[in-house]
Amino acid sequence: MNFRGWLYSHYSSLQGRGYSAIFDKLSQEITSGIHPETTQTNLIKILNHCQKNVPYYTQIMAQIGNYKLLEQNPEVYLQNLPVLTKDLIRQNFEQIKSTDLKQRQWYFNQSSGSTGEPIRLIQDRAYFNRSMAIKSLYSYLVSGRKFGDPQAILWGSRTDLLSNKGIKAKLSSFLRNTTYMNAFLMTPEKMAGFIHKLNNKPPKIIIAYVQAIYELAQFAEQEQITIVPQKAIITTSGTLYPWMREKIESVFQCQVFNRYGSREVGDIACELPGKEGLWAAPWGSYIEIVDDNNNLLPTGVEGNILVTNLTNYAMPLIRYKIGDSGTLLVNEPSRQIFKEVSGRITDMFKRKDGSLVYGSYFTYLLYFKDWIYNFQVVQKDYSKLVIRIMKGNQDYQPEQKELDEIVNHCQIAIGEECQISFEFVDQIYPSASGKYRYTISEI
Repeated sequence: MNFRGWLYSHYSSLQGRGYSAIFDKLSQEITSGIHPETTQTNLIKILNHCQKNVPYYTQIMAQIGNYKLLEQNPEVYLQNLPVLTKDLIRQNFEQIKSTDLKQRQWYFNQSSGSTGEPIRLIQDRAYFNRSMAIKSLYSYLVSGRKFGDPQAILWGSRTDLLSNKGIKAKLSSFLRNTTYMNAFLMTPEKMAGFIHKLNNKPPKIIIAYVQAIYELAQFAEQEQITIVPQKAIITTSGTLYPWMREKIESVFQCQVFNRYGSREVGDIACELPGKEGLWAAPWGSYIEIVDDNNNLLPTGVEGNILVTNLTNYAMPLIRYKIGDSGTLLVNEPSRQIFKEVSGRITDMFKRKDGSLVYGSYFTYLLYFKDWIYNFQVVQKDYSKLVIRIMKGNQDYQPEQKELDEIVNHCQIAIGEECQISFEFVDQIYPSASGKYRYTISEI
């Protein structure tokens, strides 16, 4: 560990943030080999905690009984518990809180609302420390970055960025050796300035909202600004489409890795160099893939993602329906790897007959048209789509046949009765959390 990293570790420990020590422990476990019972042990611990200290689960588990199965095969026992949805959390908020909350350094957090209305949650310092350790571990495995090594972060959530304004936060950023850029304020001047910093001192890793780093790549290319080869980029908070990965890697001249997670449960999985899929750290989450009736699906079959967080004892989220769909490539003891995360379920468009149309259909339909700079497709109801378009050249007027072609392809997917309207706009804004969505279903 370098001197700045050593200082940061001691500073964070004084602040009650002991995730540097946890990071060291997890790194050593990876080096020596992760024990195959790691996930199972953590699953047993949090389920026993739920049975003793969380009223919502105490009642349910009393009805289930069979505690011997919990100790012997917690993965199978887990399937007896109900799927936890956002609505159930709202309805049972007090009952899902741990009764030992007074003994914990707890705080409120909330989901971003990208899959519907946001929900308020309770997390504690132990959860925060382990989540930060896992986040840091992903960066280390991707780039070799340790505490104190330089990193650049392109982020846009107000709650995340406001925490970087105070003296303590600035000191923390200095010790962490971190350069920030606000994804909410990406003016040409600020983008050029950020690129200058990257060129002047390439960081060990860049961590960015996928849409923000893609926009930065587009800006550099359009302005003919050369970016010196960077070392590694992790993208998050959005879908990393193939052409986005290709563009970012071309402009920044380094490999891009996709990371998947949420405010509710932290970082769940991340792509790693030379490995297929997104590896899920076994200390943080246990993953299940289920169908629409909540039946467990076999490995390799796409379905709804359920996450059991293994670290938040203040308000345990057990079999939490996060709102995404995905496929597991590997599902072995303490070794789960996503083949892919297919995107937000609310961004799957719906037909009247109940069938779903994958949102990427519309992104592929619009992306490769030269005159379209940016776009967003919104499904208002089963028979109405609104397509918002930012033109690359404001003076360009698309021919009617081009618009008719788009309408035709949309109707092929959604139905002939679907009405498609176009809105030509000057700007398309991200959501309140900073996440940009190409496709939105309001149904």
